[in-house]
Amino acid sequence: MFPPTASDSLIEITQAPIADSGIKESTDPSTDEELQKQQHSYFQAIGCLYGKVTRSGEGQFFIQLGRQQYKLYTLRHRYRAWLTQWEKTPDASLYLKVYPKFLAIPRQPVIISFQVVAWGTEPFPAPEEEAGIFTIKGIWQFLPQYKVPCLSVYRNRDAVDPTEKFKAVHLPVLMRREDEEVRPFKFNPRIPKDQLPKKWFIQGKFRFIPSKECFGWVEDDEPPTQKLPKYKKPVKAEPTPGDKPNNRTPKPFVPVNDIKPNREPKTRPVLAVKQSG
Repeated sequence: MFPPTASDSLIEITQAPIADSGIKESTDPSTDEELQKQQHSYFQAIGCLYGKVTRSGEGQFFIQLGRQQYKLYTLRHRYRAWLTQWEKTPDASLYLKVYPKFLAIPRQPVIISFQVVAWGTEPFPAPEEEAGIFTIKGIWQFLPQYKVPCLSVYRNRDAVDPTEKFKAVHLPVLMRREDEEVRPFKFNPRIPKDQLPKKWFIQGKFRFIPSKECFGWVEDDEPPTQKLPKYKKPVKAEPTPGDKPNNRTPKPFVPVNDIKPNREPKTRPVLAVKQSG
């Protein structure tokens, strides 16, 4: 549930590449009313932030949330309008409507940034008026790059991506539920595909927690369901000539009843050693 569209591309909020479009509001094609009419449930991750926006010496913009600073991005045609707003009120805190971006790299801290789609000095109208609250709709599952379960937000079936990669966003969430049957999916390569547990689709409100670099569950917008919306699978990057192929194959799943007991090790007879006279 996030851009870019076919005619737009993401840029860091650093310098003005084109003329001002004069547009202060942005629409996301994956969240429009037409799509919502076509399917009751859909993937989405959007929320509101409120804080002081600063500009670095390199011209890059950040938002201050607690003790943390997070990089801001915008669509290319929006930059001039954004820059005009900031130059008029550089010392004012802003309300930002954003899409969260999380990037997990092995053995490195998680990189968190936000794509700005709308802004203003006044709160947004309901239901997104509360700063720090995000609407997240995704598949609840464990991923190896995160210590806690994530909500995986995939690109909806009718989404458009000029790169044709259809990358998903995986957002770590803290969620302790009372309904015990609803659990995050965990893949096990040793279990046959038809015996794996079902995946749950979660739709709810979550609060961004900068100190823990994750989201905390507030409430459900809709009851959890195992009926997943249709989505486009991310396209994996083709390996380069220098990449080493992964020839490892997972061990087959063996039922407990079929496991043979360990055999006792064979013993060899001890030969008598002749002593020389």
